[in-house]
Amino acid sequence: MNEAVRSPQDGDTTTHEGAVARPPARTERVAFLDVARALAMIGVVMMNVTAVAFTAEMVGERETGTLTSIVDGVLTLIMSGKARAMLMVLLGIGAVLAWRSATRRGGRPLVLMLRRYAVLGVLFGVPHLLVFSGDILTHYSITALFLAPLMPLLLRGSVARPLWTAVGLFAVAPLFEYGLDLGGADLGVLIVLVPQTLGFFCVGVWLARRPELDPDFAGRTRLIGRMIWSGLLMQVMGLVVLFGSDLLFPMRMDADGVPIMTPEGMPVIEPGAQMMTSLSGTFTGMGGALFYLGLVWWLVRRDGRVARALGALTPLGRMTLTVYLASTAVFLVLKPFEGQLPTLAHYALGVTYFVVMALVARWWLGRFRLGPLEWVWRSLVHLRPMPMRRRETGVAETEAVASAPSAGGTGTAAWNTP
Repeated sequence: MNEAVRSPQDGDTTTHEGAVARPPARTERVAFLDVARALAMIGVVMMNVTAVAFTAEMVGERETGTLTSIVDGVLTLIMSGKARAMLMVLLGIGAVLAWRSATRRGGRPLVLMLRRYAVLGVLFGVPHLLVFSGDILTHYSITALFLAPLMPLLLRGSVARPLWTAVGLFAVAPLFEYGLDLGGADLGVLIVLVPQTLGFFCVGVWLARRPELDPDFAGRTRLIGRMIWSGLLMQVMGLVVLFGSDLLFPMRMDADGVPIMTPEGMPVIEPGAQMMTSLSGTFTGMGGALFYLGLVWWLVRRDGRVARALGALTPLGRMTLTVYLASTAVFLVLKPFEGQLPTLAHYALGVTYFVVMALVARWWLGRFRLGPLEWVWRSLVHLRPMPMRRRETGVAETEAVASAPSAGGTGTAAWNTP
């Protein structure tokens, strides 16, 4: 695949090696992105179900059984870190699609993008962070504000430019995290992870600039296979780096074989081990994101039974902001029973929640164009109430297609980018 070809959607109609300039892409959805977003959100929320309220096993009130260990281990292996990474890549894709949409309408994409993520962080992220320390909206919003001024640069020149930018950010991230060690405070984590998260966003920008993500693209491509295999390889590399960290920088022990602790009660970790652990997280997260995105893309393109089954998740993928915040509200119901219910009961609640929400999302989007929180977010971004019911058509309908908030907008972003 020739990555030197520039997409006319990026505002540059220059072509290379005989490529023909195309008119701007129509505001159509790229089907697999909604499915991928739904799966990523399922992964994130399933990891949260034991974090919002602790299980009986976590507080020592109940022994961990074999079945619990297997279920917990499998879910952690396939979802932990990887689901969030996939959401970050999807947010980068959505940022590009929303930027193009604003440009086509003659708007100011930078202003809209800054407003979009300021609203997301202030209205949704910070309040959610106050009730759940595992919130991801606030951190994503802060990082997206750094992404916004970079967008004109990332959307020009070689298609590979965002990818190389991501590589540079991933290389700097471990040094940044070590140099800006804020003691693990919640507010500190929001800042120290910005370079790594920004790198994931840039990978999404790179994917969005690929011609394969044009809704009209119907040709053969090697990109999907490369994503799957490189994703698997990167996950292996992440494990190798993690094991290498343990070998090169073993944990400090006292004379009795007990780990030496810091004044905060945490084990003393060598700087080299800390940076290698960060690099390992980048490899495994990026590898998981590429693998799952590639796999979902491949399955949807096959257009068989599996593709149709995955298609049932599309409404869920278009309401991820609502689904994400509502999940915390539901799981907070477990707070009075914290430490009493087993882990499997928590996971069962998570599964039940998604079954119900999949049905609700299907019913809702059959009548309305946006999820409830997506509508609030989008209306605030555009400074006017957006059309809500399906029968409301016209110019506003056209506008909504490409710029729906990154969790369920036509613009395919991790949060229905308005």
